[in-house]
Amino acid sequence: MALVSVHALFPTVLAGFLTGCAQKAQDGYTPVFFTKDEYDTVTELIDVILPATRSPSASQANVQVFLDQVFSQCMTREQQDLVKDGLKRFSPGFAAAQNKDDYVAAIDKKAYDGDDNSAYFKSIKQYAMIGFFTSRQGETVASNYVKIPDGYKGEIPLSANTLNYGKTFLEY
Repeated sequence: MALVSVHALFPTVLAGFLTGCAQKAQDGYTPVFFTKDEYDTVTELIDVILPATRSPSASQANVQVFLDQVFSQCMTREQQDLVKDGLKRFSPGFAAAQNKDDYVAAIDKKAYDGDDNSAYFKSIKQYAMIGFFTSRQGETVASNYVKIPDGYKGEIPLSANTLNYGKTFLEY
């Protein structure tokens, strides 16, 4: 992930995505990296990872467009092949799964337990989170948005209703 994030085009892709978020939807978007079927699978997958709650889902924030652009412009051929091969193995089971949440949770566990056959999932999940939490919806609805911060606060008291304030306990 670090290699992709420091790629020369990553800031450009991120800035383009953030600008594109201002547009309502990307219905006419044609995937560059993913095939149409892979794009549809990734769109459904990211909504399992980041479903709609009081904030929109990942696909409603157009994170699938961000993933397509990052994977096409910032990954090496080897990394791209890893994602493509992983999606080929993932798609049939995901499509047939009765409970998609459980299916994704099992793949997630394997990926974070070091299973090489599930390594592709980490890339998809990590970049889905980056895309969502840097989108307008992620910044303003899913987080405690402070438009104009008023000075440094070293410690902020937390409660059960506190959303993230720059600190996150998400597993990347």
